[in-house]
Amino acid sequence: MARWLSKRQKFYRRLSSNYFIASLIAQIVNVLVISAGFIVALIILDATSLVKTILSAAGIVGLAISFAVRDTVENYIASILLSVRNPFSMNDLVDIGGQEGRVASLNSRATMLIADDGSYIRIPNATVFKAVIINYSRNPERRFTFDLSIDDDQSVVTAQALATKAIRGTEGVLDDPKPSVLIQDIVDGNVILRMQAWVDQAKSSLGKVRSQAIREVKKSFEDAGIYSVELPVVDIKIAQEDLSDNAEVNDISVEQNASKKTLAQRAKSEENLLDDKAPKEH
Repeated sequence: MARWLSKRQKFYRRLSSNYFIASLIAQIVNVLVISAGFIVALIILDATSLVKTILSAAGIVGLAISFAVRDTVENYIASILLSVRNPFSMNDLVDIGGQEGRVASLNSRATMLIADDGSYIRIPNATVFKAVIINYSRNPERRFTFDLSIDDDQSVVTAQALATKAIRGTEGVLDDPKPSVLIQDIVDGNVILRMQAWVDQAKSSLGKVRSQAIREVKKSFEDAGIYSVELPVVDIKIAQEDLSDNAEVNDISVEQNASKKTLAQRAKSEENLLDDKAPKEH
């Protein structure tokens, strides 16, 4: 009977759309039915004292085992919570506690990421659950930022107008939200301008659009006699991409190749708890 109940997957899928949770419910039902049957059998045989002894021993053994496999149990429980909450999906570009990559799989022990250089990153689920998770893919619109500096004796208003026009004319930059050019700081007689614009990651490559925007702004400054020096600013992590001058901003083949890698990893994985149909965490 326990085996028959555990195989009623359609019924358990009605209780939960998450395949992993449905399977877990089936396993729990299986264990409960077997345990109940065993206890009833002992009671029928008038072995109530033995039942108490077995239950006491089971409690002690269970406590000892829980201490011995504490990390394993912690990772397993974290996998259940992550599967329910869905803070990320397959192929999402995420940063988990400083480790960045595309999500390849989530099993009962760890979360697998594929980094931009192709390396595999394995993070225990307990660590993932406690870590700060940045999901770059959840919102298709993503902002990029870069800084340029000009001499303080040059017209800041003119430079802002030229930069804004150049960024708006860059292919792949969204009109809404609007690009912005702000005065960030004044350092050693130079006015630092911060440029910000948004890209639809599903249609354009973030790294290529950013690269093209920098070129367009520098060119517009040079044509107007405003000379600038790009400042190194580590503001955003961008997936490894071809940033050559002739690269098309709408070419997202690198991102698609990364998607193929994660899908291949999912096909190899015997156990993947990520449910594409499950509601996403907001």
